[in-house]
Amino acid sequence: KGPIADGFRVSKEVGPCKYLLPRAPVQMVTCNEGRTTSWFDMSQLPLRATDSPPRHGCSLEEALASCGRVHAAIEKLVGDGIPPERIVVGGFSQGGAMALLASLTYPQRLAGIIVFSGIVFFADYLPALMAEHNQGYKVFWGHGSKDDVLDVSLQAAGVKALEEAGLQVTATQYQTVHSSTEDEMDDAVAFFNKLLAG
Repeated sequence: KGPIADGFRVSKEVGPCKYLLPRAPVQMVTCNEGRTTSWFDMSQLPLRATDSPPRHGCSLEEALASCGRVHAAIEKLVGDGIPPERIVVGGFSQGGAMALLASLTYPQRLAGIIVFSGIVFFADYLPALMAEHNQGYKVFWGHGSKDDVLDVSLQAAGVKALEEAGLQVTATQYQTVHSSTEDEMDDAVAFFNKLLAG
């Protein structure tokens, strides 16, 4: 539930499918000096592509533990009869980072990934972390050109890392800050529909 989930209107031509926008747990976040909804701890915000990974504050162990939560949600859908190749995982901000990492480390190939204003954590480890069958994954990445939390430079850096790892990325920018726009939702839904109608 939420504005991003509510913005999705899937074409009937797509047929049976699921898009998964997992909700993060509430936990301590260093840069917020308190507890909030979060997949990872963050030591600093805003972030730019020039900031070194240690300043992000997220450990690989913590990230992989969060991946386990998303993998469990995917397994629930698979258990309910939805084939993995009919599941798209997406998320906003940290959720976008989690959608990428969880999908790429999942042991079965999913349909694709949708990222809104996200970041690629552990880009240097990406090829080693990725399951072999995830080469050629299709990704939609929308980002605000005026993002004041995760700078738009992180999109360019992330797309470069993903493409070097063998993924196909559709990257777009929108005239907004750290939020989504109606045009972005429309583009993401079009990507989703095309991905699953083919």
